[in-house]
Amino acid sequence: MPSQLKILFLDDHAGLRDSLGGFLSNKNPNLKFFYAGNKEDALKVLSENPDIKNAIIDINLNGINGLDLIPAFRNQTSDLNVIVYSMYNDVLHVEQALKKNIQGFISKDASLNEVEKAIQVVSTGNIYYNKTTREIMASMFNTEKSENNQNESSYSSTFYNYRTLRQKEKILFELLAQQKEVSEIAKILGKAEKTINNQTSIIYQKLNIHNRLELLKIAKILGVII
Repeated sequence: MPSQLKILFLDDHAGLRDSLGGFLSNKNPNLKFFYAGNKEDALKVLSENPDIKNAIIDINLNGINGLDLIPAFRNQTSDLNVIVYSMYNDVLHVEQALKKNIQGFISKDASLNEVEKAIQVVSTGNIYYNKTTREIMASMFNTEKSENNQNESSYSSTFYNYRTLRQKEKILFELLAQQKEVSEIAKILGKAEKTINNQTSIIYQKLNIHNRLELLKIAKILGVII
């Protein structure tokens, strides 16, 4: 039997959260949920369970934007995969979520099967967005294309290529976007400069770019830097 997949479930609606988690864990015993209703409880769960690498987070937490809590959670667990689970499925909230480097976005009207699928997909290092979210993302790129007179397919491919980066590659991407030198990045990450150069080449290949200037442009489009 495979080891249990542990998931932090942060939602201030305890009935919905606990019921959904209970249904899913009964349906799939390999899923084990840890529940929290606020930031403090969530940080406590992550602190006590360092092997939790996946989280489901609601956007509206009793008036607090759950998206704003993601950096704090990743300070606790740097490689935490985040699935946003929300009743808000509109351009504003989807765009805000994407800028937080999330790995998934599903609406609260999703079926149990879809929630389970999202968890399993994200836990393997991939991304999962439900149909409505993908449609919103497409409309965002259409708008951006009109405003900037750019080709729609280039924006779409850039976005999806970025989402395929591994978490460690995304961290390196952000450091490169901050215009840090290779030697500085090597010290920050505790790796050899040769390793950083090799990983940078892989990122360039995945994003279909050729130099740091193109990386900076993509980082601004994605909201990684302002």
